[in-house]
This record gives sequence, structure tokens and C-alpha cells, in this order.
Amino acid sequence: MTLALVTPPAHEPLGLDDIKLYLRIDHSEEDPLLVDTLKAARTHVEQASGHKLITQVWRQYETCFPADRTVELKLRPVQSIAAVTAFDADGAPHVLASDQTQLLRGADPAVLEFADDFDAGLAANGLEIDLQVGIGDIGPDIDDSLKRAVLLLVAHWYEFRGAIPPSQQPVSLPAGFDNLMAPYRRLGL
Repeated sequence: MTLALVTPPAHEPLGLDDIKLYLRIDHSEEDPLLVDTLKAARTHVEQASGHKLITQVWRQYETCFPADRTVELKLRPVQSIAAVTAFDADGAPHVLASDQTQLLRGADPAVLEFADDFDAGLAANGLEIDLQVGIGDIGPDIDDSLKRAVLLLVAHWYEFRGAIPPSQQPVSLPAGFDNLMAPYRRLGL
């Protein structure tokens, strides 16, 4: 199983003006740095929380057809399945009709289930599953605690940007970050 970003988020959960207000910056000289730091902070929060924040499309590659006719989807939260492509024994792609699969959102993680009459031979060389994932389309759709975590990271990384070489960044995580992420993390046994 491999994942690849197909369509990145159209924008970030916070705007540049929000970041500048929080940091009390009233000039534009560091706008490119702030934009890059915001993107890195959003990505870090997504990784730490296990949730994609803003709607985006990812492709999940499966090397073979599952014996139980279900595929566990590795990203959360899944909004919809954009496309499923099966590759036959000759490597030819076959885009599946919507009635050949069903998205089971009630499971955590979500599961893609194949219809009983689906010919598994069509997936002899694997599957590509295009997933639309994300909590929402715009910043107000995102929980305040996740946006606060992004703000904390941006502020912290902005303040300590010269403390150590970029290859060793991030220097640390700000106090309170783990508490903001705790409700979103999956617990393992």
C-alpha cells in the first residue's frame, strides 16, 4: 500500500492575515516565510492528528485484490471515493462503476467494500483508489483546537527559526501542542 497526493488543499485552514495578527506582524517582508511555515504546520498537525484538515484528493495504491473483498482506507476522514481503477493481468486499467464498490464510513478507518459480483481477476495487478479526504473545504469547517495547534506551531517555528540548522528543524514542539492533538490520536493496544 502506497499513498500519493493527487490534488492538494485549495487553501490553508488559516489565512496569512490570521497568522500575522496572531504574531503581531504588520509588514509583508516575511509573508513567503509565513506561508511556507503555515503549510508545514498544517502538514505536521495532519500527521500528528491522523486527520487531513482541508479537502484534498489522495490516491491509495493496493498491489493485489484483497481476499476478503475489502480495503482499509489509510487516510481520515474520507469524504468520498472519487474513482477506483483495477488493473487486469495484462496491466490494462478498468475504472469501476459506482455500483461495484461501497464506502463504509462507520468503520474507523473507513473501508471500501467490493460487490460480491465483482470479478477479482480485473484487479490481478492491483488497485488505485482515489479518495477525497478532509474535515472540510474552508477554515471555519475545522475544529478550533486543530487551528490553534497550527497557530502554536507557526508561532513557535517562527520564533525559533534561527536557533538550529534547518536540517534539524523543528527545534521542538510548543507547550500545549500534545494536549490539543490528544483527542484526535488513535490509541493502540
